[in-house]
Amino acid sequence: MKLQHKAWVLVAVTIGLLSLSSILVSQRSILSSFDALEAKQSRIESERANRLLAQQLDGLSATLMDYAYWTETVGFVNGRRPGFFTENFGTDNMRYLGISQVAVLDALGRPLASAELTEEPALRPMSDAMVQTLRSLAVPVLSDPTSSKVVRTFHRADGVLYLVSIAAVRSQFEPGAAPQGALAGVRRFDEKELARFSDILMHPVRLRFADATSNAPASGGASPDHPTLESIAVILDHQGRPVSELVLDLERDLHTQGHSLAFATAVQVALACLAVGALLLFLLDRMVLRRLQRAHQELGALAQQGLNGHGLLSVSGQDELADLARGINRLLEKTREDAEQQRQAQARQEALKLQLVQSQKTEALGRFTSGIAHDFNNALTAISGCIRLAGEDLEAQHPSTASLNEALKSARYADGLVKQLLSFSRQTPPRMEAVRLSELVNEARVLVSLGLMKRCALEVHLRAHEDGVLADPTQIKQVIVNLLINACDAMNGQGTVSITLEELALPGSGPADTEPALAPLPAGRYLALSVQDDGPGIAPEYLHRIFEPFFTTKPAGQGTGLGLPIVQAIATAHGGAVLAMNRPGSGACFRLYLPRIADPAAAQPLRLDTDLDRLSLA
Repeated sequence: MKLQHKAWVLVAVTIGLLSLSSILVSQRSILSSFDALEAKQSRIESERANRLLAQQLDGLSATLMDYAYWTETVGFVNGRRPGFFTENFGTDNMRYLGISQVAVLDALGRPLASAELTEEPALRPMSDAMVQTLRSLAVPVLSDPTSSKVVRTFHRADGVLYLVSIAAVRSQFEPGAAPQGALAGVRRFDEKELARFSDILMHPVRLRFADATSNAPASGGASPDHPTLESIAVILDHQGRPVSELVLDLERDLHTQGHSLAFATAVQVALACLAVGALLLFLLDRMVLRRLQRAHQELGALAQQGLNGHGLLSVSGQDELADLARGINRLLEKTREDAEQQRQAQARQEALKLQLVQSQKTEALGRFTSGIAHDFNNALTAISGCIRLAGEDLEAQHPSTASLNEALKSARYADGLVKQLLSFSRQTPPRMEAVRLSELVNEARVLVSLGLMKRCALEVHLRAHEDGVLADPTQIKQVIVNLLINACDAMNGQGTVSITLEELALPGSGPADTEPALAPLPAGRYLALSVQDDGPGIAPEYLHRIFEPFFTTKPAGQGTGLGLPIVQAIATAHGGAVLAMNRPGSGACFRLYLPRIADPAAAQPLRLDTDLDRLSLA
């Protein structure tokens, strides 16, 4: 026999053995996989049934707990509200609540009242057997000194499954007090409930009371050729004992699909092995398949890294597979770049939306308050004038002089509030000039040292070497003084306020430099002015509202809620932003961001402006 023929015979035998082994292995693997999927589906459906039943029991318990904590319920148990039971547990209400039986027990477990809803519907007394069952189940509830124990369980009686919940009766104003009684509710799990379960689970559901031999949450089984599969959910009571079983009849679609797929796979494997020679398989394995497998593994690793990774496919050779790897690498780089740009654009868009909403709200409030403030200002002017004239007509010792002085003080206070409202509504555009921010900080320090800081100590840290900004000096000093006085007020006039000036680049990597409010700011160099106090800080639920107009955390009569909105408006008008944050263990911190000018030498010296009337203080 020629060597060529021997090779053909060897190839034919090899292909035949490979075909047979491939068919057997594929069938076993596919069938076992589909059997596992079928078993998994059975477990999942059983768990769904148990969860749905548990939700029904939780809903019943929540309803009873609401009633058990009522003052009327406590009064009924103590004999003060005899009409409570009939008023709250009539036929309509019990049908609405889904309660078929209800009973009220006193602190010793003795029944005070009970009712059972019949099919008509009508009410009748609860059976003695059910009452005794509820009394025994209520023992742990009544013996709990804190009234926190709630019994949730399932009960079987006369071939019927009941959902039972018992809660302690106590006053809602006395949590942790001893129970004064117990409220027990029972829901009958009848054919209507089974039909509803079938609709929800999308499988036929039936109830079986055969004695369960296992406490497993789910089981299932069927003969290999049976068209349906039983998925069994064992129902356990509060002590873990089996009560009954929910049986779901599942269609065996996976079983049929598995056999069809196994047969189709066997045919395909046989045809493929006959069509492709051992030599071709060897060449494909050596030249193509191994390289593809390596690329697949690398792609899997890259997929786990996601778009935040930096890895690429390894490239070897100059053939089509190498070109494919290079193309995938270019696609990965482009996708990561686009994803990063999209994240940044989305962050900027969200921040712009928030700023737009805030600015629209501020503008609307400004228009509203402007008209009101002018009218109030005219009225206050007339009131103040009349009070002064009345005071001039009276002697200093007149009994009404003190009252007129107090009225004049109140009018002056109201006049100050009106001026702040007018300042908030006007918001004149800033007059920009090149200045050094450190000099504005020093001037603001001089301003607040004239008594505005009370007994607060001020620490200044100027860490920026190039601190030139393009700004309105008066408005920026207004911002600094406002933040300093707010910090001092947060500490009740006693403590240390720290003001720090430093230079940084945006976007930054610090926690504060990645806030959404900074997303609209273009990339570049910025000066960050931080005002830090050692007070209690800002409550987390108020952080997102701190810049809203008329919102203040100060006591009544000590703040108008306009200072910080004015600060934010000034920062935005200067092309910057302001943030509020809490520093762990060190109070609140407000941080002002302003763009640094390219040539700090262009900043001109400033005159000290002590006109405090232009400052709007919160």
